Amino acid sequence: MSVRRTILASCLLAAAFLSACARRNAITEEPLATAPADAVVLEVENHNWADIVLYVVHDGVHTRFAQVAATQNVSMKIPPQLHGQMGVIRIAARRIGGLDSFVSQAISLRGNASVRFTIESNLARSSVGVW
Repeated sequence: MSVRRTILASCLLAAAFLSACARRNAITEEPLATAPADAVVLEVENHNWADIVLYVVHDGVHTRFAQVAATQNVSMKIPPQLHGQMGVIRIAARRIGGLDSFVSQAISLRGNASVRFTIESNLARSSVGVW
């Protein structure tokens, strides 16, 4: 039985010695690379007789985005910093020289979304579509 104890003690001593000599490598975590935001195109069709100022509402902040001339059609990209933390925005419009305005429902921006905003002569009848 003393031979077994000697072998067991030798194995435990060797294991302790090897684990003490093992080199410790520092584990560093690199931040996950964020994927670049996909391009979101806003297509605006203005049927109003007045120039319209567009705003992007994201995270509770209204940011003036563009101005669309009367009866004009424009296409522009919405910059990633205006996409909001969760990728949810609203499009708001205000007629220059008037008191009427429009705010869309929440729009979820996913992938290469395209948003079409049709501005009517009565801003309350304007519409937004996403595809």
